[in-house]
Amino acid sequence: MIVNDLDPRHGHCSVTIESAEDLWALRRLIAKGDTIVTKSSRVVKREDEYSRPDKGERVKVTLSLMVEDIHLDSSVERIRVKGKIIEASDESITKSGSHAVTLSPGHSVVVRKERWGQLDTNLLKEGQRASARYLVVAVDRREAGVGTISGSHLTLLTTLESGLGGKMSEEQSTKPYLSRLAGAVSQSYREGDQVVVAGPGTFKNSLANELKERLGGAQVRVIEGLDDTGADGIRAIPKNKSFQELAKDSLVVELQRFVAEAVKRISSGDAKVAYTMQRVKDAAAAGSVETCAVSDDVFSMGAGEEDLVEVMNSIETKGGKVYLADSSMESGKQVSSLGGMVALLRYAVRA
Repeated sequence: MIVNDLDPRHGHCSVTIESAEDLWALRRLIAKGDTIVTKSSRVVKREDEYSRPDKGERVKVTLSLMVEDIHLDSSVERIRVKGKIIEASDESITKSGSHAVTLSPGHSVVVRKERWGQLDTNLLKEGQRASARYLVVAVDRREAGVGTISGSHLTLLTTLESGLGGKMSEEQSTKPYLSRLAGAVSQSYREGDQVVVAGPGTFKNSLANELKERLGGAQVRVIEGLDDTGADGIRAIPKNKSFQELAKDSLVVELQRFVAEAVKRISSGDAKVAYTMQRVKDAAAAGSVETCAVSDDVFSMGAGEEDLVEVMNSIETKGGKVYLADSSMESGKQVSSLGGMVALLRYAVRA
């Protein structure tokens, strides 16, 4: 999340959405009665001599809406906000009507609240932290995968094959493949990304050197101990010990440590752990939750959106921490298998 402006004293912020985690943060930040300002489009009927009465013109406008309803659709990475129109950049739009806008990665929005709390500020700061990206490559001389790790989410961007076989002269035969691969990585690179190259053999070193030349001052690191390449290699990188050491302060590694501890407590019969929505909700009400993880497919398990937001906000208001787990990754799958929600507790809470 890019925080363009933050003024807690006057209760407003301006942000640009970058990822699915940002949508979850905004869903928790925006409440009924708040005001949002964003760009949208709306059909406006023009009353002139040549206009058709049954047709309207779709115009781009900047709207201020007082929020009446908000819904997160995590499966397609968007938030839908409906509200009463307060202001509009097009004078032909009536201010007595209502409008619905869809917010997704790439959109910018201003949020205004009458009461701005510390939780609201923390959500934005954590959103900024989740925006740190690792651009990862799992490669050998025959196959490569390129992906990103941002927050606790992993995304596969592309895979490439060299078409090479046998024991041809590596120095000569891999040049076109190396150039294509370096070009694909360069296109995905954003300023501030840490580039991580892994895979069996020595070809990864050639790619790392090529990327250092192309990307100028970018941080390019080579890690050892990965035997997979392509899409499988990208999915294996977060579990690689060298990567975990390199990214030890990242959300994805923190989440893996959290899930390992939760599984350990469950296996040993430790009472200081809770899983499923209702049990975590009870522990949150008691102020016992120290850390919690929520799977991004928790709604498919029957969790109510308003209840979930209330529980997550309650946990952090009482000094706890909440992680969002990507259900396509191993740690996220484990959270999903525990009912979509699991928490480490400060003390045991009787059901």
